[in-house]
Parts: sequence; C-alpha cells; structure tokens
Amino acid sequence: MSAPYDLYDYTAYWQGRAYEDKSERLALKKIFKIVGKKEKFLDIGGGFGRLADLYSDHFSSCTILEPSEKLIEIAKEKLKAKKNVFIKKGGLPDLPFEKDSFDVAMLVRVMHHLTDSLKAINEVARVLKKDGYFILEVANKIHFLARIRSILKGNRSYIKDLSPIDCRSKESIAEDKIIFVDHHPEKILRDLSESGFAIKEILSVSNFRNNFFKKAIPIKVLLFLEDKLQKPLSKCFFGPSIFMFCKKVN
Repeated sequence: MSAPYDLYDYTAYWQGRAYEDKSERLALKKIFKIVGKKEKFLDIGGGFGRLADLYSDHFSSCTILEPSEKLIEIAKEKLKAKKNVFIKKGGLPDLPFEKDSFDVAMLVRVMHHLTDSLKAINEVARVLKKDGYFILEVANKIHFLARIRSILKGNRSYIKDLSPIDCRSKESIAEDKIIFVDHHPEKILRDLSESGFAIKEILSVSNFRNNFFKKAIPIKVLLFLEDKLQKPLSKCFFGPSIFMFCKKVN
C-alpha cells in the first residue's frame, strides 16, 4: 500500500522555501546545542533526510523513520555517504522499536498529519530512554494571523477551543486527501505533561512566513530577526510553527 507522499513531490515543495527551512534550522541548532552529544537519535517522518546534515554529527547513530518508499529511496541516495544514518520504513501511530531505544527523538512537520496528538506523544515516550529528549514541531492553530481572522469573523471561541482544526479545503476532504490539521499549543503542552515530559524550551518559528515579507525583505534580514525573536515570540505562540523541546522525566 502506497503512502501519501509516494504520490507527491515533496522535494519540489521545498523549492522557494529557503526561509522556512533555515528558520527551522535556526531553532534546531539552539536545541541541539542544549542536547550536546548523544548516542541514538530518531527522526520520525524524516522524509528525504532534509535535516540529516544538521543532526548527524551530534549522534553516534541516527535513524530516519519514513513511511514513503519514494522518500526512502531519495534519502538513501542523498545520505549514502553518512555511515551513521540508517533509514527504516514505518511511522506513527505505531513505532517499530522496543521501549527505551533512543536518547533523542524528533517529530518535525508530522504532527499536522495526526489528529490524536496524545496517542502519538505517548508512543514517542515509549521508545525514549529515561531522561531522553523529545523535539516536537506543531502547526500552530492560534498563530497571529489566525487570531486576526477569527476576530474579524466574530469567532470569539476560536482561541480557547483546544481541539485541532482541519485545514483542508472542502474538495480535499471530499476526495479524502491526506489530513492536515493545526493543533492548539496549549493542548499539546497538556499532552506532553500527561505523557511524562517536562518542557525545557519553546520557540516560535517561521514568524515571517508571508509572501509579502519574503519578497520585500532580504532573507538575511528576515533570518536575523527570526533568530532574535524565536524565544520572545514563543510566549504568545506568535508564529505558524511552534517547536517544543522536552525531557522525559516520568
């Protein structure tokens, strides 16, 4: 059975998205600096290995878990020189690993395909060792522009509603295309706590993900501002992407 990304050109998706890619790398560099050198790392839904060059030097063994055969083949070719990076087929909600297998797990640009966030987070907790770290990226339901839109529509309950929101068009829903949901950060924080994680750091990422800004302002300037504002803007969940850095404590 083919995975959704077998039928989609995910490498082409990143063309013209240098700002988003580099913004995520800025956030991850800050987090990996805290993590330091560890042994076993798991990149869940790691796709074609877009971020492997960023984390492969920090860990003795890195596993990319990916359900798409197409992306696995691209990753194998792209990363063939990296002898400490291994690629395995699979994904959430059931990870094909024993409990306590990894020191660090990462879930970037995956949670927006999952409606049951608690189940996914519990499964990640299962495969992490005690005191293991979890790096989670969430598509933010209450980012700044979404709040403005909800206010203009008179939807006063939007910000307080913790349920995820399906971002697909009516046509995509009718055609049963791959699910894409935005999650409320407060709900994710509750799920992390319930799953035994303590929050170490929260970052607001891709804060200037807007065509006007990307065309009008040089990318070096955007990334300078991005770097300085990721931490301050996290306090109000400003950006469309929220990174949560957690430690398994229970």
